[in-house]
Amino acid sequence: MEKITIRAFRAVDDPVSCERYAQEHARVLTDLGVSSVVVPDDSWTKDEHTYVFVAEHPTLGMVAGIRLERAVRIRPLRMQVCLAGMAPSIVPVLDSLEPHGNAELCGLWNAHRFAGRGVPWLLVNAAVASAPQLGLRSIVTFIAEYVAPYAERTGFSMMSHIGDEGRLVYPIPSIKTWAMVLEDALTLGTVEQDVRQRLVSLRTRPQQFRVEQPKSEEIFVLYDLLVDESMKTRYEQVIETRRRYAA
Repeated sequence: MEKITIRAFRAVDDPVSCERYAQEHARVLTDLGVSSVVVPDDSWTKDEHTYVFVAEHPTLGMVAGIRLERAVRIRPLRMQVCLAGMAPSIVPVLDSLEPHGNAELCGLWNAHRFAGRGVPWLLVNAAVASAPQLGLRSIVTFIAEYVAPYAERTGFSMMSHIGDEGRLVYPIPSIKTWAMVLEDALTLGTVEQDVRQRLVSLRTRPQQFRVEQPKSEEIFVLYDLLVDESMKTRYEQVIETRRRYAA
């Protein structure tokens, strides 16, 4: 059984991992034939409001990644930059979400050397599960059609007033993308029960290991999703209390 670690960190706290992420993401864009259209912007590596989720294999290294970029007034979200010209209505929508705690799920990539195992689904889960820890009420995404079902299963719905019922052609004619939103990232009221249970488990125990089967093959996954240092201390206190009662 393959083994991976899925961990989360604030971008500015781990520049070495950010560099690896950026290199691997650029490689995937080249393989997809869109590197000349989508020029990777590494400004997120220095953004204290960006949180990174990566999957790492013991021998293959970093094999997949995704980011949560929190909406702040000083800079627009990436989907606004990409879509404002095609769908101007995206601007007031994102503006209305920002005061309540909104972020964009973006930068999803999966290296070809570890493809076909459903790791992007696990990363989407990990990011959504981390919403309360990061103070997020909602999450938006602009995601390729072939991986959009992962977001759909995690409670995202189409932003139907954007493009063609949320569907757009971007960044090249052969790629369709979906504009989606998870309006309630806290209670997860729109998520199917079995998936919701997974997310709640990751929220209550952000450091755990489990056998996952997002596709045909089982994967042993070690999760380390604690980002906030103060939360790490509180979580350790909870674990110690549980141990004392168990004894």
